[in-house]
Amino acid sequence: MLRKKWFASLVATAALSMLTLGAFGGDASAATNQEITVNTDQAIRSSADHVASGGLYALKDSSTPSADILQPLKMRMFTQGPSGVQQLPNGATTPAGGFPQIASTADKLGAKVTIRMADIFRAWPYNFTNLNDWLTKVDTMVKANVDSGYNKDIYGYEIFNEPNGSYESFDQSNNHQPADSTGKLTPAKWGSFYTLWDKTVQHIKAIDPNAKIIGPSLYKYDNTWMKNFLTHCKNTTVEVNGKQVSVMPDVISWHIGDYGSKVENEASQLEALESQLGITPRKISINEYGARDELGVPGTMVHYMQSFENIKNLDSASMSLWFNTGRMNNLLTDQQKPNGGYWLYKWYADMSGQMDATSTDKTPTDTLASVASTTTDKSKTSVLFGGKDGDTTVNVNGLDTAKYANGAKIEVDSTDWDGVDTAVSPKTMLTGTVKVNNGSISVPVKGMKASSGYQLTVQPADSPVTSDNLNDIKASDSDPIRVEAEDSQLLGGVKSTVGSYASARGYVNHVKSSGQGVKFTVNAPKDGQYSLEIGYGRGDKASTTATESLNVNGTDLQDVTYQAIPDGISATSNVTGTRKTLQYGSNVTLKKGTNTVTLMYKSGDVQLDYIQLTPIATTPTTDNNNSQTTDTATGQITGTTQNASSSSSSATVTSNSSSTTTSSSSSTTTQPAKAETNNSSKATTKSFKVYAKKTLYRYKSANFTKNNRVKKYVVKSRTTASTFTVVGKAKSANGVARYKLSDGTYITANKQYVANLYWQTKHSKVYALNKTGLYEYKSATLSKKNQVKHVKKGQTLRVKKIVKHGSTTRFQLTNGNYITANKQLTSLTRF
Repeated sequence: MLRKKWFASLVATAALSMLTLGAFGGDASAATNQEITVNTDQAIRSSADHVASGGLYALKDSSTPSADILQPLKMRMFTQGPSGVQQLPNGATTPAGGFPQIASTADKLGAKVTIRMADIFRAWPYNFTNLNDWLTKVDTMVKANVDSGYNKDIYGYEIFNEPNGSYESFDQSNNHQPADSTGKLTPAKWGSFYTLWDKTVQHIKAIDPNAKIIGPSLYKYDNTWMKNFLTHCKNTTVEVNGKQVSVMPDVISWHIGDYGSKVENEASQLEALESQLGITPRKISINEYGARDELGVPGTMVHYMQSFENIKNLDSASMSLWFNTGRMNNLLTDQQKPNGGYWLYKWYADMSGQMDATSTDKTPTDTLASVASTTTDKSKTSVLFGGKDGDTTVNVNGLDTAKYANGAKIEVDSTDWDGVDTAVSPKTMLTGTVKVNNGSISVPVKGMKASSGYQLTVQPADSPVTSDNLNDIKASDSDPIRVEAEDSQLLGGVKSTVGSYASARGYVNHVKSSGQGVKFTVNAPKDGQYSLEIGYGRGDKASTTATESLNVNGTDLQDVTYQAIPDGISATSNVTGTRKTLQYGSNVTLKKGTNTVTLMYKSGDVQLDYIQLTPIATTPTTDNNNSQTTDTATGQITGTTQNASSSSSSATVTSNSSSTTTSSSSSTTTQPAKAETNNSSKATTKSFKVYAKKTLYRYKSANFTKNNRVKKYVVKSRTTASTFTVVGKAKSANGVARYKLSDGTYITANKQYVANLYWQTKHSKVYALNKTGLYEYKSATLSKKNQVKHVKKGQTLRVKKIVKHGSTTRFQLTNGNYITANKQLTSLTRF
């Protein structure tokens, strides 16, 4: 849980992480001949209940996160604090996430809530005083829930949290702690855990006879401890309202620290204990799962889904809380936008029908994992998989031969991990049709990344398939090129390590001495100018800047200066922010093919996560009404690092990325470009349109002062955001880029605040976003006479290519028709 978590397990996890770093950012071709086999005629569960969909303190209050952004995840259970919660997790200064504060959201989502009663205490380890004080608190907590109007939404009461931890002052049954290394027994400050357990059950049941009891919530599974506990519960009753009531928990719970903990084996041990003791099998809740460097990463979280779905009595699970409350356990960025992990859980939520057996469950500690489902009518099979670099063949057996008489149409989508605070959208990497032979198909998936998650969907083909016809969706020449530091040439003895806040779950730590640095190899699709973004952290937590030299293809460029930040990428808490991004102030020149970008130590201590290079458009076209690409050579803000609390991850739920990211972390520094003496742009700028991504002001001049403000524009969503016609570019007196508007006023050119109104790259599919829908046209001229048919909001549209029309863009669909590529009318995701 919180800032503590299994100390010994952390050491083991850290060691495992160092050993497996190559599996989370290595050569994508390193692992070959991998196979996953799905048997749709062998069910491991009769229904898709999404048992892995839960989180510890996933909710901060009634609106954080919003019910709207969580609705697609179909959350099953939250573990939250009680009424009057006092616990301060991970450096928080104000308690949050208590049941009264979050109950309305859970109710709206149809999710249940486990009440973590011990979080009535403020400190960790808990500042428990005595049994009488505890029981008084129990009475108050339970009465508040009964009177709340949301008692029906309570999954159960977790009586205590991690009672077998060395930091607790309980013994199981006797009034002493376990013997130390010398055999000496010490008195336990808090007495017997069994006494506390029995009395708490008695008090809960006296107030709410139908309440479910959850426990013992061990910090890690201990078969001997569990056997003693269940033996006690079997033999013990308490009097409640004149009746004897068993103290046996309704749901048995414990925590796991990493997918290598072999939770399926632990569940088997419990099942054997229940049989041995003559206890009716109980439901299982793993009410904390996921290590600190795993949380949110699609390639790790799919392992937990696999294990949980294969434990027949497992009913619920909650992701651990390692960072901030209200972030859906790091499935959302610091600005409450979906990151790569979010989409894995959305795909999981979309599963329906039975859960199918998959071959990877036979080796649950391997790095390749999968989970699959088939709808009740056998018309759709979904497979989620990931965790390993390389190529994988997914075999699907047992398809209904009548349904699939024509063959099968397939689609493979991916969701990348570009860091916790980078909003992304899924991308389609493979589509097409395949023959079905005796109810079986095989689908090759090339170039998997271990940190990413993947989804294969299989449905009956619309027309007869005579041979396999698969279409690999290649990256566009205009897509950003991201190169991970940990995959690059490490110089001067620097080491790579893992961390869930980093892109691809890996980064290079402590570039802090002469001769240390990283040499990146960049494969560029074409000659030209590229903007440079650097993902970084600071290993020294210093109050001063750090500097590295920058060399591109043997040419030294202006040094890179990194701002001082209070925490590094692997910081236990994200209260102060971790991974940052920096926009280098001037563009760099790359040649088509192989390039080298080298960052070397000059001062300070820097952690390097990745570099990202984005091609700069050089030949804008003209249109009085619409936009040119946002990847302009100017328009980058100079200044200092912005804190996560005051800036935004620029991707929204309807992300404008052509592949994995629309932006990086919400906190961005931009290196100053070379000074210019003339405030006005000398180049002729063709007019184009942008929309406001964040609240901004319009000003009378390029020098932004309070007195120069003309109007404020408040942004709530992209579909309703204000748009502006840009007719020129300018710079303030200190060199900050501005856009000049058609009325002679100015707005910021900072890409965090404004963006191109039109999509600029091809996407395999889009969705109608406008509330009244939109029209398809027979040509790129979108006039009424060219209208072909109306498309309703939310309808999927398959895209063949993107075409220019003046300075606007259109999507040409696979049916030959055209639609607008306006971002306020079309979306990459369906909500």
